[in-house]
Amino acid sequence: MAAAYAALLSLSQLLNQILHPPPAHRFIVFREQIELLLEKMDFVIHFLENYPGEEIGDLRTQIAYAAYESEDFIESNMFDEMLERRTRIDHRGKVSLLSEGVRRVIEKFVSIEKELAEKIDDKKGVAKFEATSSSIPPLPIVNNTTVGFEDRVNEIMSALSTDESSRRIISIVGMGGIGKTTLAKIVYNNPFIVDRFYFRAWVTISQEYTKKDILVSIWSQIGNRRLKEEEMRDDTLIGELVRKELFGRKYLIVMDDMWDIEAWDMVNRFLPDNDNGSRILVTTRLSNLAVDFGYSSPHKMEFLDEKQSWYLLREKVFGKEGACPLELEKIGKHIVRRCRGLPLALVVIGGLLAKSERTREHWEHIAEHVTSEVNYENNEYFMKILSLSYSHLPMYLKPCFLYLSVFPEDFEIRVSMLVRLWVAEGFTKPISDKSLEQIAEEYLEDLMDRNLVLVRKRGSSGKVKTCVIHDLLRDMCAREAQKDKFMYIPQLHDPNISPFIESERRLCIPSGPWKHKVFETSKSAFSKSAGIIRSLLVYSLSNSTSDIASSLRLVRILHMVCGNVKAETPPLFNLRYLACNMDSEFLLSFVSRLWNLQTLIVDINIALPAKIWQMPRLRHIKMKGISLCDPPDSQNTLVLENLQTLSTVQDFKCTEQATRRIPNLKKLGICYTTKKIGSYCLDSLVGFRKLESLVLEFTAAGVCTNIAFPKSLKKLSLSGSLIPWEDMSIVGSLPNLQVLKLKYNAAKGEKWNPIEGEFGELKFLLIDSCELVTWEADNTHFPSLEHLILGQVSLREIPTDFAEIANLQVIQLRYHGGSLWKSAEEISEQRESLGYEPIQIRQFFSSMKKVVFHVKFADENVKKRAMKRLSIFSGMDSISFDPKDSKLTVIGDIDPVLVIIELRNICHAEIVSARPVKEQYSYYHYGYHDYQLLEDTEGCVIC
Repeated sequence: MAAAYAALLSLSQLLNQILHPPPAHRFIVFREQIELLLEKMDFVIHFLENYPGEEIGDLRTQIAYAAYESEDFIESNMFDEMLERRTRIDHRGKVSLLSEGVRRVIEKFVSIEKELAEKIDDKKGVAKFEATSSSIPPLPIVNNTTVGFEDRVNEIMSALSTDESSRRIISIVGMGGIGKTTLAKIVYNNPFIVDRFYFRAWVTISQEYTKKDILVSIWSQIGNRRLKEEEMRDDTLIGELVRKELFGRKYLIVMDDMWDIEAWDMVNRFLPDNDNGSRILVTTRLSNLAVDFGYSSPHKMEFLDEKQSWYLLREKVFGKEGACPLELEKIGKHIVRRCRGLPLALVVIGGLLAKSERTREHWEHIAEHVTSEVNYENNEYFMKILSLSYSHLPMYLKPCFLYLSVFPEDFEIRVSMLVRLWVAEGFTKPISDKSLEQIAEEYLEDLMDRNLVLVRKRGSSGKVKTCVIHDLLRDMCAREAQKDKFMYIPQLHDPNISPFIESERRLCIPSGPWKHKVFETSKSAFSKSAGIIRSLLVYSLSNSTSDIASSLRLVRILHMVCGNVKAETPPLFNLRYLACNMDSEFLLSFVSRLWNLQTLIVDINIALPAKIWQMPRLRHIKMKGISLCDPPDSQNTLVLENLQTLSTVQDFKCTEQATRRIPNLKKLGICYTTKKIGSYCLDSLVGFRKLESLVLEFTAAGVCTNIAFPKSLKKLSLSGSLIPWEDMSIVGSLPNLQVLKLKYNAAKGEKWNPIEGEFGELKFLLIDSCELVTWEADNTHFPSLEHLILGQVSLREIPTDFAEIANLQVIQLRYHGGSLWKSAEEISEQRESLGYEPIQIRQFFSSMKKVVFHVKFADENVKKRAMKRLSIFSGMDSISFDPKDSKLTVIGDIDPVLVIIELRNICHAEIVSARPVKEQYSYYHYGYHDYQLLEDTEGCVIC
């Protein structure tokens, strides 16, 4: 159903854009027909959103195909029209065909509308059709307690048995399969709890419930007689019986697997507050639901660590007293790591291993196929638990969730990229007073609240920067996406991908050692799908993927990691999202005709044409270097009201006219390469009244004067600006500033004496490679500061009054030891004496990366030339070559894409792996601090 819904949203967006095109890109349209088609589609969209559980059978396929046919027909005609625009061909025949084609599509939607309306009439009075579900047993209990839950058991037991007399609600929250129900069952059956409460009742709510079901279930466990027939017909009467039976007695009610607050609202008044310590224990997958109860912070279930996971798997396979044979232990621990700490996965895979042959070969096979073995379709128990979360999603979230299957396993998903992709796909429905990106971010927050997506990193401002999806959820997601024909992700070495490619709208080519013949044998399929595939996301480094991209004339989403679009590719007029490597001349040949382009991310230096100011759909432009001409001086010029990101502009003339033309800009990056910046009107920056993030870099020496920042700024990064410390009030006076990064020569002078009342909202401050010897400040100057980073500075001590900044949590310093480090330790000790939490002191590293390449050097001279070229790369820390495996390893603050481009100019090269190098540190009050650089196996830096 998600594929049909997504197809309708995408088509609706297309039709609305055709009705309101930019002046330079008007198409042949029949407004009345388009408006009628939109009306019919809106009815179908409304049905799918409000009747998600209604079984519509073949209509689902009909809806999707009708939407696809409409898109194909309309977009093909638009593509042809743009190709012929410069000619004087008579279009009258084509106009007739276009009108006839739209009429046929309307007829199909009229027929679909009629059938759906009949279903609504048949179900009159039913507001919602819920997916059915049955009670699912909890995880097996090992040794009377579940491994890894010991601390949680004690926490819940303590919450249930506190001396607080008023009725309390305690909630347990976590993703499906993490052990919420098992934990609740352990506590519920604990003898101490059994003795403490006069009544206990367990109710499984799940997704399908009624008030009567809940109340009857409670009564059956506390009542002293069977309900009479007349009582069974009256929910309120049953509720009153429950209330009277519970009144004055101490009780514990467990409400397991809750999905909305309505279930609680239905029975709340029948569960009296007897002022005697009665408790309600709730389990749920929804974090926001747990917060809605408002009684106490929810108990968040965490994944098991590796030791706990191994103990659980070993007990499941070999029993309480059994030991794992030494030859299987190493493989077993590898299987444990692949389960990512999810108890349900460990139990399922443990059950499989317990019933199968215990040989090294068999266990190695299981280790290689953990997700497929655990997620096997016949494993009804496992699939029910994970699928419940998906089936209960509102319709508008289902396409967004399925889209997560495009990212490789263990991939750290950059939120900004995900949001841009969702918007370009058309998944976000417009809401007044909100940008499409804000809506997409709310969708993501919703998925996080449901514990389907996990936060991996937060940025310096506290916002979620990257997220991940558990491997097993991703596998389930990919299965659903393929079953619903939402997305096709071919498997490595699978020679039979042609039938799928010919009919798929979205294609994702994952990373890995693809056999070239897989693409060669599928060339005809790609040729047939040239007018079908709308989204192509490529994570493979095979050169064949460039051939695929060059054949897709109607593609809308083109996202290629380390891939190049060839110059002979036909103009991609239909693009909404372009992120790949591309020759600047080729891009310039057609960029101004990309009438529907929203996102442009290409790692090149380019002088964008003046027509870029005539592209009002643009939302995000990110390039290595952009030369941007002044906007045309005309009364009829367009306002690029959707443009939110523009980076990095070289020598940007920030005129008042420019600020008027892009009034809603939120993120701006500028690099000035000349000393003479007076003509660039930096005082007009204040005209960007919605700007939230600004990166300002000056590569030529010279003091930056006459600069004015907009009050809306939340993040500011300065480099080379040489602002005197005494003039830093132009930054400190910004009322909303939360993040400030002062990098290489951002400020000048030896002494900084900030003014009281400034930097009131600043949470994150970085000072690196700046002239600073004395810093005279106290806790009133940075009252909200949480994170302080001091890199290459001459400062000898941190202001001692910083110990009194209540929110200060972290201080990072470039060098361990020395007077500055000692100063931080003294501040931490002083905080403890004042009753505050101690500060975490860490060593500060730049964004180091470890990248491994597979290279083929023709001879020793080529090798030397490559090593020499890489050695002068900015940020390069070390280079090593292993001739045995032909692997070149580089470590440094580098861009892997730029490195491989450089290598390919010299020899054949492919990226084997690219991962962040992270710092390992121990938090402490003071004393020994151990640190080293480690490869972060969790992340990927290419995207």
